[in-house]
Amino acid sequence: MFQSGSLRLQPRRSDGVKSFYEMSDLIVGVKLLPGEKVKGEATSVRKCDSCRKLRKSIAGKLLCTNFRVIFVPVETRISEVPCDRTVLLGENDVALTCIDRVVAVTSSRTKVLTASSSLKFHPQQLLVYCKDFRLLHFQFEQDSRAREIIPLIAQSCQPASPRELFVFDFALEMSRSSDPRLVNANQEEDVYPTRMFESLSDWESEIVRTGALGWRVSLVNERFEVSASLSKVLVVPQKILDLDIKKACAHFNEGRIPRWQWRHPGGSDLLRMGNFQSNTCAQRDGVSKLEDLLYGAQSKLVIADLADELPTPPEIQLAYNKLKNLCTYEFPTSFRDSDEKWLSTLEGTHWLEYVRLCLNKASEISALLTNQCLTVALQETDDRDLSCLVSSLIQVMLDPLCRTIVGFQSLVQKEWLGAGHRFSDRFNHLRTTDKDESPVFLLFLDCVWQLLDRYPVSFEFTDTYLMAIHDSTRLLLFGTFLFNCQRERARNQQVLSADPKIQSTHFSNGWQLPRGSERDEQVVLKGGFFKWEERSCPLPSVWDWSLQFGAEHQVLFRSALYGADPQFPVQNGASQHCAADKADCCPLRSVLVLTKGGLMAPAQLLPWRNVSVSRRLTKWSQSLDSLLEIEQPLKSPAGPSLDPAHLPLPPIPGPRICLWKGCYLRWVEEGGIPQGGPEAAYSRLSTLSAEIHSLRQRLHQEADRRNAAPNGLDHQGNRIPPRNSPRDPPPACRSETSTMEMAFSKFLSSAMR
Repeated sequence: MFQSGSLRLQPRRSDGVKSFYEMSDLIVGVKLLPGEKVKGEATSVRKCDSCRKLRKSIAGKLLCTNFRVIFVPVETRISEVPCDRTVLLGENDVALTCIDRVVAVTSSRTKVLTASSSLKFHPQQLLVYCKDFRLLHFQFEQDSRAREIIPLIAQSCQPASPRELFVFDFALEMSRSSDPRLVNANQEEDVYPTRMFESLSDWESEIVRTGALGWRVSLVNERFEVSASLSKVLVVPQKILDLDIKKACAHFNEGRIPRWQWRHPGGSDLLRMGNFQSNTCAQRDGVSKLEDLLYGAQSKLVIADLADELPTPPEIQLAYNKLKNLCTYEFPTSFRDSDEKWLSTLEGTHWLEYVRLCLNKASEISALLTNQCLTVALQETDDRDLSCLVSSLIQVMLDPLCRTIVGFQSLVQKEWLGAGHRFSDRFNHLRTTDKDESPVFLLFLDCVWQLLDRYPVSFEFTDTYLMAIHDSTRLLLFGTFLFNCQRERARNQQVLSADPKIQSTHFSNGWQLPRGSERDEQVVLKGGFFKWEERSCPLPSVWDWSLQFGAEHQVLFRSALYGADPQFPVQNGASQHCAADKADCCPLRSVLVLTKGGLMAPAQLLPWRNVSVSRRLTKWSQSLDSLLEIEQPLKSPAGPSLDPAHLPLPPIPGPRICLWKGCYLRWVEEGGIPQGGPEAAYSRLSTLSAEIHSLRQRLHQEADRRNAAPNGLDHQGNRIPPRNSPRDPPPACRSETSTMEMAFSKFLSSAMR
């Protein structure tokens, strides 16, 4: 039994021993994170499984901290709190940044609370609607402190300034304890490290890996003079000088010039850029430089206009809201009662239609890169939403490295964070306005899940891993999904001073800015700004999964069906240009536009050729269906031979697009997910998978030992370790290992169905 009492802070330990928890577990009833403090508490609370199943309610107390809302059951002790799934949130916890709205309920009235709301009546129930489609239901007795705790929760989940976000307090406390996870947040033991694509070396390695000839890494945007939303490091043609790039940025929206992102083994390149500025006119000597920048290392270019067929961010937000309303139920019978019209209502959300459109567009461009060896430039107005989505999907389809865990994380760093996707605005972290909110990144994760569900053997990760990323976007305990661009992210690698003696100045927005440091830097986020000290303190990275999950749960991230060895990076292959006898559908230095299902030759496209821009398209090329044959499996790219697990992923037909039930319906017991869904199946078979993986390594070592030279070296010149014990497995050949793995894969596939 927990006893209520006053809050007591533990004295800071001065013996150098690292302490992860700040407050007394016996008093609070739950282990708190570094920097986490309890703001309010209500006793005599019951948590209900649903509004109609009050018999299954659990008695306990409700806590509100500066990070989360915690329900502590009365009969649960600290040692019994489940922590195998996550080390941050318990089964009955929800992060404040994951709360969508707070509703106070009585028998006669219902009120949705905002940050400035107050309760003039005693609520009997509390409904907490979460952004992950979860619904938490609490009941209060008459003597509970419901009138205090409910407005406190509503105020805490709607921060008035960036400084109220818990991530800054968390990073400060972690830096004081010198936690190594803040220093090596992007490293994994025995695994190829995640590339953050914030340095020259990461981009140079990517150029070498893909064999991209004719491109170089430039620091022309090091001070964000070319574009405030782009990364410091850009990949541009080798023959273009930095001075020419500075002159060319005025011809593109927000200075987002054409830049290299990826190269196909066949020799075609994938570029990204913003829309042309029609009110600019280049000098005669600057026209050639502009076109050199646009065409890059190629002479033929296809511009893919993403605005014609794909949904706009407001349309994505509207569809997501409809999907959320469809998958969130207050009563257990609501799901069963809506069964007759559920599928038609799902179709009416247009969410699956938008998933299909994005996958279809990525398949079209993938076929252009693979079958026709045409360089494609993705064009969007601001180049920060759909361009991120389509470019990432193309690389997932064509590059086997992007279908590994580390490669996928590097892909998100390169195409989303490095390209300046507005995470803060699109997720509306500070709730300043709803007009910019749009879950474009969640739409991308859904598209990846469609590919994973159709081709599970080609992916190293599972849907459990995708759901972990999905939920991390709402957690806001990391700096990964917090900012709008690298410029904001770079300025927030400093620590706000916690010294109460530092003088502060009040501003009109009602909060304080510290001053007194010799060198401070202004940090600007939507909704306010504040200043940081010079002392460096990086925010945690979301890719350090040990901060969120235990080792038992991280095992579920890796698929037992994946055929490649995840310990080594998968290379994209040496660049080989298309054969000379390949049909040439474009003249020299020509440009086509991919729009509305066809390749078209525009009469006037480049605004510097003519001040009066005309988008009239006068000449049709071959139809896209006949040119690309997108309904047929894509051919293997020219280059090194790949095993079937590394072939490009063919497109998914429209009827095969389905709802991601494991994510959207995981909180609905009546959802009817067989045997608990994929996560439950992986949990039951994870131990067997680990044992087979260990046995495979032993068999490979035994095979190397049998084929070793007399000097004790294997075929790579490495010394073979001696046998550790007589319990090592008997000698076995690699064919037996392969047979065993195939048998287990078939067994796991049948179990997952």
